[in-house]
Amino acid sequence: MTGTASAPAPRLYLLQGAPAVGKLTLAREIERRTGAIVVDNHLVNNAVFVPLGMGRGGEVALEDTDALRARVLDVVLEATLAASASLSHVFTNWLLEDPGNHAHVGRLRDLAARRGARVVPVWMSASAEALTARVASAGRAERSTLVDPVILSEPLTRPELPAPQDAVLLDLSTTAPSEAAEQLLTHLA
Repeated sequence: MTGTASAPAPRLYLLQGAPAVGKLTLAREIERRTGAIVVDNHLVNNAVFVPLGMGRGGEVALEDTDALRARVLDVVLEATLAASASLSHVFTNWLLEDPGNHAHVGRLRDLAARRGARVVPVWMSASAEALTARVASAGRAERSTLVDPVILSEPLTRPELPAPQDAVLLDLSTTAPSEAAEQLLTHLA
């Protein structure tokens, strides 16, 4: 009898953390190691922010973009549902304590269940000093992300969505993304 190795079950990783914590960097490291598809929050946000000229003199308040971003998110989730059942995905988000963000996590769990994927919630943190030091990096400006440490300081005072019981907690204050990915993937093995 010939044995065949089965592919690992697909996963839906949810990387949650403040701006500059390293969500996209860790997501790309997971992608490199597992082949998972990265669905960065800026895939949704920038589809709205870029045409509106946000950060370039556009006078649109963030909350005024909510409806448009929700429509883009619906399309992204629909496309994820339609993807091959063998594919894994890495979603990134910064989720403040809010009923809408609780609902968003529920939607992602439902999506994973419908796809037969295992949900892997990862709650990322870093010290305020580390976030402040990272937020002004050149690579962030290229991706139309928050780059002003002064603007970052106010949101950091707001409470984040509490980590679910099944979350993997990663402190990235001094941990390199490759090391964090190794810790995460070893934990899941």
